Amino acid sequence: MYLLFKTFVNRAILVLFVFFSFISCTKKDPTGNFKGEIKDWVHEVFEGSVLANNKLCQITVIFKQLPQGQLSTLLFKHPDMTDVVRNGKWEVEDGYRSITFSDDKQPSKYFLIKKGVRYAFQTKEGLANDDGSPILLMRNEGKSRKMGYPFKIFFGDDKKVKVKTVASNNFYIGEWKWNGGDITVTVKLHDGEDFQDLETYKYFLSWTDNENALLLKKMLITRPFKNKDGSMRQSWMSSLVFPEKPKLSSF
Repeated sequence: MYLLFKTFVNRAILVLFVFFSFISCTKKDPTGNFKGEIKDWVHEVFEGSVLANNKLCQITVIFKQLPQGQLSTLLFKHPDMTDVVRNGKWEVEDGYRSITFSDDKQPSKYFLIKKGVRYAFQTKEGLANDDGSPILLMRNEGKSRKMGYPFKIFFGDDKKVKVKTVASNNFYIGEWKWNGGDITVTVKLHDGEDFQDLETYKYFLSWTDNENALLLKKMLITRPFKNKDGSMRQSWMSSLVFPEKPKLSSF
């Protein structure tokens, strides 16, 4: 009985080994050059309300990506007061977006922090409704706009890779690897200087069913931030999931 059981176990191990070897061998490594288009927000509108002194007020925050930079507008509507409009700039920070104004009004800096499908609108000192609940904004999809940007990726030898986007005249260089069934590409901007402190871009791709093109599923952007003691840490900044996955075709 023992020998029979041992034989059965050995055969089962052999079957599993052959099965996983077959799966690993069926993975098609990416080679050559691929290009497509990525759509990103160039005009985002976030709207919400705040209860202040028993008055329901309306808040609108607008983010724009223009050749002049990343510009922002804050519109505050109070039922008994003149509308307040403030113009400033925004940037991505350690997992949130900050909005800065230089118009001598206070507060001069706000934060938009993702909370599920909503976004918390905050200041460093704190900002809340009369009942203490957080002020939450929603992206108005109808008023927001996306724009398509060309995207190229070049797979070289030894799992080396280069990425070219419209945002930079230089290449992002790095490596790719298998991560389960995904092809994960990790790159940093190469501008001839030390790029240890630059942003890291990670792209998650998969093959189409016929394996003649790649689908871009998600991208993740991280950047090192300084701790209080001066040391650096790699921190999450932002991610973009593509409901309609961009298709990258070979060229």
